[in-house]
Amino acid sequence: MTPYPVHYSVRRAPRFARVQLLVRFLAFALLGALGLSFGTVFALAYVALPLLAAVRLASLGSPKLYLRGDGPRIARALHWLAAFSAWAGLVAERLPAHKARETCSFVIDPCHPHPSAGSALVRIVTGLPSAVGLLLAGCLGVFVWLWAALTILFTERVGAGAHHYLVGVQRWSVRLLAYQAGLVDAYPPFSFTETLPELPAGAATAGR
Repeated sequence: MTPYPVHYSVRRAPRFARVQLLVRFLAFALLGALGLSFGTVFALAYVALPLLAAVRLASLGSPKLYLRGDGPRIARALHWLAAFSAWAGLVAERLPAHKARETCSFVIDPCHPHPSAGSALVRIVTGLPSAVGLLLAGCLGVFVWLWAALTILFTERVGAGAHHYLVGVQRWSVRLLAYQAGLVDAYPPFSFTETLPELPAGAATAGR
């Protein structure tokens, strides 16, 4: 199988602090009071990224200028979003202190995409099958998250199976958002599987 050019990995923490679990619940309660959720943030990013790409591509008039100028900034923003989502999703134990790579590894291989303003807008529609698949996986992921939260409460650990599933949901989401932003041409696979070995914490990432 040809490796997908977007790679995401998080090492399973040997221990999760119970107090961090309480902080997560408080963060969710605060977001809920504001009428927000991580699902809402993802939905906004799903629509906003292709719109931003279309506007920038139309104004710059060159895919190369967009990818060289805007591409790294968008990749860094996606890396930070992935890092916060990893913490909220019980994939990572702590929020990053200084750099997103402290929490997760997010790499986009050089793949020479050819985005255009028109193709960026079309991705709002063409990305829907992947978004629906992700939604279904995420609905099941709620129960996996609750199970992981219970295991943290009693054992301060997340099981390997739960970790694999929750990382897979995160991996699918960042692949889809990178596609929506026009950073890759290949359609995101309907898969949780990483196509490269797990990357070490100090590996070069798209979000340096």
